[in-house]
Amino acid sequence: WETKYNLAMKLNDAASEALFVTGNFQRLSEITEEPLEKAKCFEDKLNIYHNLVRSLIAWGKHDECFSMCVNVLSQLGETLPTAITEEIYNEEARSMKKLMRGKQQQHLLSLPNMSNFNKLAAMQFLNHALTLTYIWKPKLSPLIVFRMVKLTMRYGVCNLSSFAFGVYGAWLVSIPRPDFAGGYRMGRAAAEVMKRLGATEITSRLYVVIYTFINIWKDPLQGEH
Repeated sequence: WETKYNLAMKLNDAASEALFVTGNFQRLSEITEEPLEKAKCFEDKLNIYHNLVRSLIAWGKHDECFSMCVNVLSQLGETLPTAITEEIYNEEARSMKKLMRGKQQQHLLSLPNMSNFNKLAAMQFLNHALTLTYIWKPKLSPLIVFRMVKLTMRYGVCNLSSFAFGVYGAWLVSIPRPDFAGGYRMGRAAAEVMKRLGATEITSRLYVVIYTFINIWKDPLQGEH
């Protein structure tokens, strides 16, 4: 750690990744303690946290996983509510609709690429939190999607922006007063942003959202490809 710091960090990153893909979550949790302690800055810890969070989701340790996401996000400048009331939800929904009012597909496609390191990292951990809360705490999921869309509108698009647009579109068609046309537009924009960025790693996730939750309200099932 004193003389070969960068090599030590890379080896620990590689080891944690290997342990995650082989499902050895207990060992992953054990070996990450040292690099988290020895890291010279918070940015050097992010890949370790990334693998830890993914392992905790797969391990079923939801409370610990969500707490870690909230902690990491706070250090990246993004606060995330740990609980939600009807008042908080309604205010966030109103704010989100106001932000997106009048935004056409061309506007979303013309957004610059996101370059802020902290915001790119925040999008990654918001995505982790979304994956977790979709099943575990579904009432929190819309707030996380809203945050991802807001970051995109302010700082530009990244690969996860297209997924956020798609899930936002799914939310629009599922609320008590659904906006089918708006949801459909967001789904189309999400697919176009994904293609523009070459975000092939989210293609399957996004298409599940678009064709399962959005397009059924607009296109006949026989017309889907």
